[in-house]
Amino acid sequence: MDSLTAAFYDVMYQYRLPFSPEGVAANLTAWRENKTPLVELLRQHPNWNEQELAIVFDFAESREIDHNSVDENKFEMMMLAHDAGLDDINLSDFQAALDAATADYATVPDVSRLETIRTRGHIKCAEGQKASRIINRLCCKFGLDQYQVERVQGEHGDNPTTVMVKPYNAIFARLADSLNPVQIPKTGILSVHPCDFLEMSSQKNSWHSCHCLSDGGWRAGCQSYMGDGVSMIFFTVDNDIRGNFYRAPRLTRQIFCYKNGLLLQSRLYPGNEDNIRKLYRELVQRAISQCIGAPNLWKTKMELGEIQPYWITPEESMHYRDYNNGYAALSFLGGTENYGQLVIGSQSRCVICGNVHSNRNSLRCRECSSVVVCKECGRVVPTDEAHYMEEAFFCRDCVTRCEMCGSWIRGADIHQAISRNGRIVRLCEHCHTSATGSCGLCSSREICQIINAGRFCPHVEYAAAAAA
Repeated sequence: MDSLTAAFYDVMYQYRLPFSPEGVAANLTAWRENKTPLVELLRQHPNWNEQELAIVFDFAESREIDHNSVDENKFEMMMLAHDAGLDDINLSDFQAALDAATADYATVPDVSRLETIRTRGHIKCAEGQKASRIINRLCCKFGLDQYQVERVQGEHGDNPTTVMVKPYNAIFARLADSLNPVQIPKTGILSVHPCDFLEMSSQKNSWHSCHCLSDGGWRAGCQSYMGDGVSMIFFTVDNDIRGNFYRAPRLTRQIFCYKNGLLLQSRLYPGNEDNIRKLYRELVQRAISQCIGAPNLWKTKMELGEIQPYWITPEESMHYRDYNNGYAALSFLGGTENYGQLVIGSQSRCVICGNVHSNRNSLRCRECSSVVVCKECGRVVPTDEAHYMEEAFFCRDCVTRCEMCGSWIRGADIHQAISRNGRIVRLCEHCHTSATGSCGLCSSREICQIINAGRFCPHVEYAAAAAA
């Protein structure tokens, strides 16, 4: 079994979905026939990972300064100044200087604000100095850092314990943090791996879309994108994940489509933030330019009426068409003479019989009987005759029940023992350990274990088979 087939099986097992070798082979054949030119193109990139069938990026995503967060924390600081007992004149000066330091919602205030900060805040500040440092100096000037309040720390009967605390430290930390954008390291993947299409809305995510194989209404859309000649998945995962990306929860995900100098970007999930879309678009634009050896010169348009003629979607395609609903951005590579059209989507093939199906919220035909592949022996068996354990299906010949607790066991977890009537029984590891030990009802426990006397003891139901 090749690695792609094994990965495909792995996804089917995770979702407890019926499938057969023939159905999986039909899907992978369609994928290879149509995606090969795109695979060959992406292979030209220096960050191409052959095992993952993807270009892998290490980059940082910025969290922009949130105006609402700044305003809320600034209001809290003003309430602290009021509670600290500043008189009207000092309170007015403090507010004027604080407003000037935060007016630009920037890490560094504009130079035009500095005179107000100096004259009303009565502090020194220099051009290029961080707003958080200026605010700390301002608050110390007006004594907010020394203001203390009494807080209950714990209660012991009728005598509560109280301590004196300085609320300034926590309030300042929140305000300073809100004035600094955060760089979040991530791993980005531009993939054509078939399982990344199957898992485009993984059940492991904190969010789902309509393409999720567990509950989505457009599940066949995963096969539709998988089988066309233009679609790629761009998604991000935590930066410590370095392989088997199809198994990882996605932080963000979107579809990109490319051919002949045309690059379409569809909706970004779970949100659709413009700054993040722009960052991802620039990453993919640069990657495509490197792959084809062309200057990274693109012109991007977003007016649907202007760009929609550049793509078509075959009628039999069963994916949700975000790009037709105002989410598309279409980039044109400079120097291309004939852009043509992107053909987005394809027919979906049943994962059981391999034929084209029209069941939008499934990966299979309505007519096919439900079967699965035993992970141990590879036999195809009806789903209701298979047992699901260890995140896979197993046929009845490859598993057995523990004769004490009734749990399903297989492989190294099966331990043989001898019952009181001499019958060989199979037990799970836990039951074998507990059932074949010394009974603990007499003083001969130690020697009992050494000579396996439990097989003769009226208090012990099973004896270890190895010693029989």
